[in-house]
Amino acid sequence: MPNPTGKNGAGIKIYPADDVLKGTLLKYVQQGLTQAQKIDRLVKDHNLKISTTKLNQLERKLEIPSVRRTPAPREVAMQAVLDEADKDVAQSNGPNYVKDKLKDKLIMVPRSHTVRSIMHEFFPHGAELRYPGHKKSKIFRRPLTAIGPFHEISSDGHEKLGAQALRMGDVSLPIYGWKDKWTAADLVKLDVVPDSRTNAAVGHLFLDFVEEIGGIPLQTTTDKGSETGWLYALQTALREKFAPDIDLDVYPSHAFVKSVHNTIIEAFWRWLHEKLGFQLKDLILRGQVEHIFNANVPFHRHVILDLFNWIFPPLVQAELDEFRVYWNQHRIRDQPKKNMPSGHVPADALEHPELFGGINCLIKVPPETVRDLRLFLTEEVGPREKHLAWVSTEFAIIADAVHESLGRPRITLENSWNIFGLMSSGIEELGPVL
Repeated sequence: MPNPTGKNGAGIKIYPADDVLKGTLLKYVQQGLTQAQKIDRLVKDHNLKISTTKLNQLERKLEIPSVRRTPAPREVAMQAVLDEADKDVAQSNGPNYVKDKLKDKLIMVPRSHTVRSIMHEFFPHGAELRYPGHKKSKIFRRPLTAIGPFHEISSDGHEKLGAQALRMGDVSLPIYGWKDKWTAADLVKLDVVPDSRTNAAVGHLFLDFVEEIGGIPLQTTTDKGSETGWLYALQTALREKFAPDIDLDVYPSHAFVKSVHNTIIEAFWRWLHEKLGFQLKDLILRGQVEHIFNANVPFHRHVILDLFNWIFPPLVQAELDEFRVYWNQHRIRDQPKKNMPSGHVPADALEHPELFGGINCLIKVPPETVRDLRLFLTEEVGPREKHLAWVSTEFAIIADAVHESLGRPRITLENSWNIFGLMSSGIEELGPVL
């Protein structure tokens, strides 16, 4: 025997626990990584170097879904496609978008052709509406450069679901987003907020952002709106305290630009509006079209507006969270002449910047510092709840009690106005109490 010990010389491999490894492999599936990329990421994430054969064995053992190995049955795929396409009232989302959304839910459909054929059969006019010549739109582009994730984060508010757009009295659902420049697409944060146009609200929102990511970017970029004052002041103070050795002349802490030049986030709003905004707007306007909500009625304008704010912002936020997952895990088109990564998955590039020639520029900020700044900002402009809470504590208790009296039905976008009508009647009966 040339090898009497039976050892192959590769050394003993230490595998993570099955639940940990399964979570990692499922993440890779949702990011759409190839087998070669999965093998590479396992080395980075778990110091585990294995072959493609071993990876396939592990995926079969842990029941990791695959387009080739475990494609969704035709009837399951068809129902999933129909459910996803049915939510798109404007029919602005094509087969690749639907296929990626299903992948995020671990529903593996073999080919975009499968999705396309189902959509063509049940939604034949959608393809015509999406045809390039049907509607003209351009995204302003210019060469961009950055050294890695969190080098530059652009932020801005989006008012396509604001009061002027909806025209339902004081009903307003503005959105505020934070987008990374280097990854080309990564949405770091995306929130529906009561107010995206005041200095105090955006200041508290910035502290939420710092708390969630555990630090600050090397640079923040915004337009020149008056609502960015506290954001600028807090970012500058944190840069000076936690990165004093970084030359501000070379790497400024903040940049104010014209709105048309804040392209990192501004160009994204068009995609959000087309992929999600149209259908959300149509669903919200249903309350006015069907005379469920009337801003001209005093009771609706005051009390029932609070009910709207109790029901709809969480539903919209859930849709934004789902869209953010899709956006961060869809593959960016290949651009060989680009100065930054292309042909990649944003979430993967954010997690492994060194594989794409980048440097993680996040500047860590301790949680206690964020708490101190929150107290300081509260003393200056008032508590977070004053600017970012949708309803008062008192109304939340009343709404919760009425919802309980109805049997606490699950509220979805599809039944939201039906639940709204039932709860509105229940609250109206409490008129003397209110």
